Amino acid sequence: MENLIVSAFSNPVRLKILCCLSKGKKNVHELIGNCGLAQSAVSQHLIKLKNAGLVKDEKEGKYVYYSLIHPKAGHIAHDLHEFAHLFK
Repeated sequence: MENLIVSAFSNPVRLKILCCLSKGKKNVHELIGNCGLAQSAVSQHLIKLKNAGLVKDEKEGKYVYYSLIHPKAGHIAHDLHEFAHLFK
């Protein structure tokens, strides 16, 4: 499980998704719009984040909403994103 978590935080797209989810639960269409990612990318990365135990999904009506299991994951994602930008 530890390797899955490290892998989840090592990908810039997954960091972006975690940052978006730190602001509250979102469905795939909201993540596409808020994060500027393609639907296929969002779906693939959400599966990896779920497998790592960082994200959960919940069906509400006709939509599936994703949220962080641990709010600290959002803080870590923001910190890593900001830190990585120091070296650009």
